Amino acid sequence: MKNRGGRAETTIGGVRVTHPDKLWWPDEKITKGDIVSFYDRISPLLLPWLRDRPLTAERCPDGMNGPCFFQKNFPDSGPAGIPTVPILAESTGKIVHYAVGGAKKTLLTLVNFGCIAIHVMNCRKESLDRPDWLAFDLDPSSGTFADAARAGLALRKILDGIGIRSFPKTSGSRGLHVFVPLAKGPSQDEVRAFASRIGTRLAGAAPRLVTTEMSKAKRGGKVFADALRNAFGQTIVPPYSVRRRPKAPVSTPLDWSEVTPKLDPSVFHIRVFEKRAASADPWKAFARSRQKLPKE
Repeated sequence: MKNRGGRAETTIGGVRVTHPDKLWWPDEKITKGDIVSFYDRISPLLLPWLRDRPLTAERCPDGMNGPCFFQKNFPDSGPAGIPTVPILAESTGKIVHYAVGGAKKTLLTLVNFGCIAIHVMNCRKESLDRPDWLAFDLDPSSGTFADAARAGLALRKILDGIGIRSFPKTSGSRGLHVFVPLAKGPSQDEVRAFASRIGTRLAGAAPRLVTTEMSKAKRGGKVFADALRNAFGQTIVPPYSVRRRPKAPVSTPLDWSEVTPKLDPSVFHIRVFEKRAASADPWKAFARSRQKLPKE
């Protein structure tokens, strides 16, 4: 049976993929099968960032130009091959069955169901109240990555000043993510409070560039230092996640020397990314850099 002139299904990485020839990026001629195949090939690098973490699927069944929605709950009637963990949602008092990452079958099954970007929590299923990283999401209201890069360098200066090692990456969109590996110990509330204090310090150090204002209308074109990525239940894209943006860019680990206003994050897209991944891993020291939060 054919689908719009293409294959009705195929198998990639041991997972049955339906409509692999469906164009998800019409301008770049990138298909659903291309994205599944990319995740299959990059899975040795991506899966450690997903392992045992509750995740949210950003599902875009029609690709780049179609509507998207976030799916948190994967009930028993959901797709086979997706393990889940029940978590009580404080806002509703209901149990949410979050998908749990770590297996390639889970990853590719989610992509087959239209998931382009993966979003993960900062904790693992066996220790939900003990994050093992904190993250800063530097989102430039100007839409210009150069502003995010400047904010990231200012943030690094603050973190270096208190003895905290940090690791930057492109968000895969217009922003910059800065991760801090943590030794398990502090609670979600303690990590969020620490991140909020650092965000406030950053905004104070660079008031013309950075804001912690939650309201988009009041940010005045500044970079939003989003520390709430660290609140319990919040998620962020991990390294190596594809994003629904032109060219299908990849959230890419960077060395701090690469973080400059001249960097164009869109150069890291699925058609060239594997060459970079094979040549360098700026985050290779992440796992052995877990650190305690300093006493300020």
